[in-house]
Amino acid sequence: MMYDDLTIEGLIEKAEQLEQSGRLTQALEVWRAITVRDPDPETLGEFANLAVKLERWAEAEEALMRASKIAPELPNPHTLLGFLYFERNMLDKAVKCFQKSLAIEPSASVFTSLGVAQLELGLTEDGRGSLEQAISLDPEYEEAYYNLGLVYRETEQSRSIDLFAKAVTLDPEYAQAHRELGWALSRCEGKNAEAEYHVRRAIELNSEDGWAHIYLGNILWQRNDLNFAEQSFKKAVEVWPNIGVPYWCLALFYEHVGRMEDANRLYGQGVAVDPHDTEANKLFGIYLNDMGETARARTYLERALVSDPEDKRVIEILAKMR
Repeated sequence: MMYDDLTIEGLIEKAEQLEQSGRLTQALEVWRAITVRDPDPETLGEFANLAVKLERWAEAEEALMRASKIAPELPNPHTLLGFLYFERNMLDKAVKCFQKSLAIEPSASVFTSLGVAQLELGLTEDGRGSLEQAISLDPEYEEAYYNLGLVYRETEQSRSIDLFAKAVTLDPEYAQAHRELGWALSRCEGKNAEAEYHVRRAIELNSEDGWAHIYLGNILWQRNDLNFAEQSFKKAVEVWPNIGVPYWCLALFYEHVGRMEDANRLYGQGVAVDPHDTEANKLFGIYLNDMGETARARTYLERALVSDPEDKRVIEILAKMR
């Protein structure tokens, strides 16, 4: 397409109209024309953002690399490259880009993104330090508190509760923070009602969050409210039909209440939906072994062992089979 009759301002207006109408491929072509005529970091960034939406990764990367060369003094191209690499699970590259951005201009949001990437890489101390830097730069940045809460979720429960509570205080509509605060409180004696409140609030804010429904199911199960617990687990399956987790959570519940046929069916659905879910294979294998179906059990336990070769329980069961 030729756009010689339009000014840069006219082209930008046209691109934005196409985006708003959902015609993203056509919009990308207009942004491409803009970057040819006026290749500044801002227009290259807009082109890259839309290319990412369309999963045109190479084009997005090229545009952002170009922007970083045109204006090496700007942090934004490095930040956007970091997000692109993070989205593609290229975490080492993401970390380097976030660090380049921060060397130019410290930012709470970029320190938080760096911390999350470092945690994904298993660099717990580095990730914790980056999140603490984010809070030091901006004590009102709720995402940093939330992600730091995740760091302490399994090791320092009271601290994680404080951090999730701070995130919720800063942003009362932060659904994930409500969810994790509720789950952390559910493991504290006498906090069941408060835990339920926060998880239900998370569901109000985002009814498509399968974890929130699973958490609510467990909270209700904990207090023996079995009918409503079952409904919560079923809702998790409904909102996440292509993820294995809610199926084996519901299967565990059915096994607990003695509904073995239902448990068998749900375990089977879980591994069918996600054959690579380690926990789904492990739990189904253990269930089948308990039911005396050793041959079938071995299949699923061996699958689980491929993903987690150090799982002592799976190793022990397989050893007894042999």
